Amino acid sequence: MVWYSGWKVQNSEKNTIFNMSEVFPAPWKLSGKGYIVLFRFSKDEIAADKFLSDFFKENFVGGFASLMIVEYQHSNAGPYNEILLIPGKFKYNGRRKNTISKIYVSTQSSVDNGIRNWAIPKELAEIKFTKTGNLSEKVTAQIDGNEFFSAEFRKFRFPFPVHTAFFPFPLVQFMNDKVYFTKFSGKGIGYPVKLKSIKTDSLYFPDLSKKKIIAAITIDPFRICFPEADIKG
Repeated sequence: MVWYSGWKVQNSEKNTIFNMSEVFPAPWKLSGKGYIVLFRFSKDEIAADKFLSDFFKENFVGGFASLMIVEYQHSNAGPYNEILLIPGKFKYNGRRKNTISKIYVSTQSSVDNGIRNWAIPKELAEIKFTKTGNLSEKVTAQIDGNEFFSAEFRKFRFPFPVHTAFFPFPLVQFMNDKVYFTKFSGKGIGYPVKLKSIKTDSLYFPDLSKKKIIAAITIDPFRICFPEADIKG
């Protein structure tokens, strides 16, 4: 069981007690820059994933997994950084949906409001973006001084448009016996990148160091909108 200032959270599918000081309701409009890395998990890897519930393990249907690393320079709850994993597609009521299985953000306000608005199971971590060269950047994350994530990217100068209409991420999350459906939309300017290195501590985040990369891009800048969730149940 995990405690977050005013929250009692077991996981995104269990009961959550709300007690918040600042509320920033949806919709949110955000802008900034970020990275997306695509790869695939096998059924055996999903079955062994300790960050996924049995429901998702039993309803995995493949598809691209997505690592997203984001620097939100502007949001309704102020600027913050984020690292998240969408492990693929899952069947829910006959439709293919995504779910966020693990996510860290750099502010408590983002934690609280992300859980409240969309049942996104955010956790707090210190996340830093550090330039390592003219076109290179390293992202690190730590909790209580323990670094559990690092990734370094090199950007290439070949811009192209990016829009979620062509690559949507319809989300389904569970909380308090309710189902939250969210379909965010956004656009920006993308560039190909090389993932030079990645290291994770599997206690905090899935091990991606041996995964075959299908594609990797940076989007800089981007604008995105997270609408109100469609809540059922």
